[in-house]
Amino acid sequence: MSMLPQILSSLINVPGVVGVFIISKDGFVIDKATSSVLNIDDDVLAAMITTAYGSVIQPGAELHIGEPEIVTMEYSNHYVLIVDAGEYILALLADRGRAILGRLRYELRRQAESIRMAART
Repeated sequence: MSMLPQILSSLINVPGVVGVFIISKDGFVIDKATSSVLNIDDDVLAAMITTAYGSVIQPGAELHIGEPEIVTMEYSNHYVLIVDAGEYILALLADRGRAILGRLRYELRRQAESIRMAART
């Protein structure tokens, strides 16, 4: 798991990203990187992200349509993207006015795989 700081650093430097969180599936922040503009309670964020992700998994299982690849929530000022990273959930918050959604999705997928590999070592 020593790769986590590098992974977080890589993601927080993507234009528009204001927060990156690695969250356990039971709702605890394992590690994070945030910009100075983000003022969010980590515990509240982790609980909400875990709940939201769980809510998205259930319909896929019930309808036999598979598991979500990336959960994207679009708010008036920010994007929230969530991806399963093996033992963890990777969540990214980005300023909607500065971020490019396609780039966020690409980087999130790429780094989720890095987290999965790091967790195995």
